[in-house]
Amino acid sequence: MNNLVGGIIPPQPPIQAESDVHTLKSRLEWGEPAFTILDVRDRRTFNEGHIMGAMPMPIDELVDRAAASLEKSRDIYVYGGNDEETAQAAQQLRSSGFEHVSQLKGGLGAWKAIGGPTEGIIESKTPPGADDYNVVARLQNHAENQQKGGESTADSIKRGVSNLKDNIQEGASNLKEGASNLKEGIQEKASEVKEGINESRASSPDDSNVGS
Repeated sequence: MNNLVGGIIPPQPPIQAESDVHTLKSRLEWGEPAFTILDVRDRRTFNEGHIMGAMPMPIDELVDRAAASLEKSRDIYVYGGNDEETAQAAQQLRSSGFEHVSQLKGGLGAWKAIGGPTEGIIESKTPPGADDYNVVARLQNHAENQQKGGESTADSIKRGVSNLKDNIQEGASNLKEGASNLKEGIQEKASEVKEGINESRASSPDDSNVGS
């Protein structure tokens, strides 16, 4: 039964050393827990605009602040002002014992390019995107992001259901084969018992001849 359930629920893939913004956006839209976004730019730049939900940890304070507030096993997406700063921050975290650190390729610019949600002094003045108030458009956009970022949750579930179906069919086949073997065994045993009874009757004296 554990194998069957395991086939339905797709496991969360391990975080990669580098991630594109589509992967992060997909995780945010599905509300997946247990990950943190770190913005390592200076505080003024962070206040002007950043990825929604990101925590400000300037790179010169990064290690001390991260060690004080985050578990070493937590999934962490980090981005800076450019890819070089992002790589530097990621390396500092890994060297400090953080196990699951991913560099967000393209940073805030790439995030905004795909319509990812932002917040901040300047970002709050930015007009909403075409899909911000359109549920259908948001769902369509989410599906497109999943296709770009890898296998979608729907595809994973579909694959899991297919695995479950295969397991059930295999189990049913094994059960049918077992029932057939049991039936043959019962029939064989019954035949042996019947044969034994017939032999016993054949070897016994005829009751009609007793006392004659």
